[in-house]
Amino acid sequence: MSIQWVLVSGFLYSEIALALCLCLPWVSCKRWHRIFTSSIVGMIAAYVNWIFICFLSCLVVLFADSIREMYVYTGQDKKVDITGSASPSAQEHILMRLFRAQRNFYITGISLFLLVILRTMLMRVSQVAKLQANGEAIHKQAVSAGGMNKTLLEENSALKKLTADKDDLLEDIKKVEELKDQVKAAERKAEQSKADSDAMRKQSENLTMEYDRLLKEHQDLQDSVMPGDKKDD
Repeated sequence: MSIQWVLVSGFLYSEIALALCLCLPWVSCKRWHRIFTSSIVGMIAAYVNWIFICFLSCLVVLFADSIREMYVYTGQDKKVDITGSASPSAQEHILMRLFRAQRNFYITGISLFLLVILRTMLMRVSQVAKLQANGEAIHKQAVSAGGMNKTLLEENSALKKLTADKDDLLEDIKKVEELKDQVKAAERKAEQSKADSDAMRKQSENLTMEYDRLLKEHQDLQDSVMPGDKKDD
């Protein structure tokens, strides 16, 4: 086996190993995505398209070469038998070259198929990992929004309760103000009554004093009149 077919077979075995690793159930898409986005893989990630094109081009060339060899050596053993001039070793050599061409055809064909499949699988794994990350972020946002909504509802209920308490407090304050007004009115009435009472008391005192004065004058007049009557007697 020449060097190029050894490399192709090694590449095929590598593809099979990678496909089996991607099929492992305990390795999640998120872990594969972390591996693909790591610093080591990230160094060649920028050139992955060029690498894919190079491998694809090489495999296509080798696949076409294997088809050409198959076309060249197919039926050559029968021609050797018909001529009868060639030795059996020549027929065996032709069959060996045909077998190698067929082997190379299957190796390159399967390698091409797995290369396309693996590229699609890696793209799908990366997309699934991104979707899972987005889903987790959306779930966290939904949980956070639900918690915030619950907090807002609780705050709204507390505000409503405070508003109701405030309304009750305002009504109580209004009642207290009304009671204060009533107390002030009662105080004013009491002061007015006290003033009236003081005025009546002063008036009564004045009347008493006037009555005493008049009584005294009356007594004086009686005293002044009584001596004259006694002299006449």
